[in-house]
Amino acid sequence: MNLRFEYNLTTVRKLAQWATALPDNIDFLDYWYNLSLSETKYKIESSIANKINAFHWTRWKEDFEEFVDGYEPKAGDSFNEEEREWFAMYSQYLVYELQMPSREIALYYGKDMYAKLMQCWFKYHTFGTNLFMDHFLEKFGLPKGLEKPYRLVNI
Repeated sequence: MNLRFEYNLTTVRKLAQWATALPDNIDFLDYWYNLSLSETKYKIESSIANKINAFHWTRWKEDFEEFVDGYEPKAGDSFNEEEREWFAMYSQYLVYELQMPSREIALYYGKDMYAKLMQCWFKYHTFGTNLFMDHFLEKFGLPKGLEKPYRLVNI
């Protein structure tokens, strides 16, 4: 199996740190949805150079907010740090399990999927990734052309 998006714990942890460090006065779901659609996130996912060159998540944040994509955070519900950390990690697991960039996942499922996932945080944060994927696919289905998730990780 030649994977396009290989599981990388360092990347997952950096994304979790980024999510927890965001200010408490921004709309987290809008932020993460737009990050998923961004060129910055695509580079993180698809280029080993962008993974290893970002020794800390702040470079990615600066690229997304200031230099590359120019996203300006909106006011809104920030959620607590545990919710943001979980969301950052599990939304990245979707990339690995579906073998699709965040951009395609966000476009396919829409922003509403992000809100529905966060509404179920109380249940999902106790699941390993395989059980999470089972529930995710039952609720949202597989993207067209994909027969099953890859089951790369079970954390």
